[in-house]
Amino acid sequence: MSDFISKNIWSDFTKDPEMPGFSFRDTDEKNENCVTALLERWDAGTYEAPHHHPNDDMSIIVKGEIAIQFYIKQDGELVKDGEEVILSAGQTGYIQANRIHSVLYKTDCDMVYIQDRVFGFESDEQAFISNI
Repeated sequence: MSDFISKNIWSDFTKDPEMPGFSFRDTDEKNENCVTALLERWDAGTYEAPHHHPNDDMSIIVKGEIAIQFYIKQDGELVKDGEEVILSAGQTGYIQANRIHSVLYKTDCDMVYIQDRVFGFESDEQAFISNI
């Protein structure tokens, strides 16, 4: 995760004709090059079951610590893919589109979350539950 930097999130910027040297991506869903940007606050102990997003995403940890576990599907079941990735305040994590992962918020967390294009979320919990 730490060596993947989404080229999609950092592309398709619009130049502002009134402010030379400044370009942006906004959250206007009518703009085909939009991003979804959220300020998120999570309570310690909250768990997001295995899921994936259809677009690349980026999380900037402002406060707290999270543990991300990646998975792959094998024979219809989810299998852990590597060790947990721990992110703490001041760190940024990138997750590629459709990469299955779960998240444990180890402490109270504040974070900035950005997803390329319009937000999308799909649960992979059923494959996980059948593997317990």
